[in-house]
Amino acid sequence: MYIIRIGSPVAEARLADLSDAEIDILLEIYEVLRMTPGNGRSLGTGNTLVWDYNGLSVIYFILDHQNEVVVLRVDRFPT
Repeated sequence: MYIIRIGSPVAEARLADLSDAEIDILLEIYEVLRMTPGNGRSLGTGNTLVWDYNGLSVIYFILDHQNEVVVLRVDRFPT
């Protein structure tokens, strides 16, 4: 199981702007990322991926040796 941590000021600022319903969606995304972070869509080469779900998009980086998922950005997208 992976640990989720916020890894950028951009992600922190975006989290503060989310509604309660969006926070609930984000928590669902985090639960999936804790178990299977490698199933996200690749953003080119390396361990940077994106997970789109129910109106939110999370860009993250996987640190396999530390069992961490580092959230770089959280964005809304039209559903």
